[in-house]
Amino acid sequence: MRVSNWYKRWVLPLAVLAIVFSGSALAQEVVRLNLDGDGTAQGWFEPELRVPATGALLILADEGQSARANLLTALGASLTSAGWAVMTLGLDAPPYEVQQARRYSVDPDSGAGAGGMADAASEAVMIDVMDDGNLEDLESGYYARIQSLLGAAQTDLQQRGYDRVVLAAVGQGAVHMARFAGGSGFNGEMVWIAPRFYSGDESALSEALAGMNDLSVLHLYSSRQDPELLSMAPDRRMVRLKKAGVGRYQTQAVAMGASPEVRDARALANRMQAWLRDN
Repeated sequence: MRVSNWYKRWVLPLAVLAIVFSGSALAQEVVRLNLDGDGTAQGWFEPELRVPATGALLILADEGQSARANLLTALGASLTSAGWAVMTLGLDAPPYEVQQARRYSVDPDSGAGAGGMADAASEAVMIDVMDDGNLEDLESGYYARIQSLLGAAQTDLQQRGYDRVVLAAVGQGAVHMARFAGGSGFNGEMVWIAPRFYSGDESALSEALAGMNDLSVLHLYSSRQDPELLSMAPDRRMVRLKKAGVGRYQTQAVAMGASPEVRDARALANRMQAWLRDN
């Protein structure tokens, strides 16, 4: 039977494209991660769409966001098309009591100043005070679950055959990723996307990353961010962490809002890829 030119020109190419896209969609998967103890969590995995694979990116969402948050989905689309596999993880908000305690904590080295410290102290009087032991238990349990989640996700990517795993985090996920890098002795690359730190996190960052000479950090921040709203200016944090022993730390301003949106994903992905090529 003779196949018409119309069929060959339009139907066959469209059928091939449908097979390709359906195959890539089927390759995406929800990943079940076993945490310490009997806990489980889920991540979202997308394989690279170009071979050979460059490596894998493990991206932690901002606080209160899921693994399928719009920004993470858009980042994944840009990165997988460039040869990176991507696993994204959601980040639950901490218990209310931890949020309050963290919000009103002040790091003397953060640059908040006496006025800021006084304001925080006066605000703290207005919230309910928990027993220190109970608060510490809530904090340690929350942090331990996140560290277990990150460890399980990294192991999953390594078991899939990815030798190069890059850590990345958005917003308040950055401090958790830093704790994980320090606690696991990670010596690769880590990207912070518009990180947000409480003033009390600054000392934790220095302690977690102290002496990590082989670690490379890329800090992407908004060029439109009001410096007065930051716990510490990016350049000052860079100096502080380099003094703590972090091997390579680079800051880059990106033309985006204080909280990145879907429209910023391609620009962020391009910055990440360019930096990773140079490392």
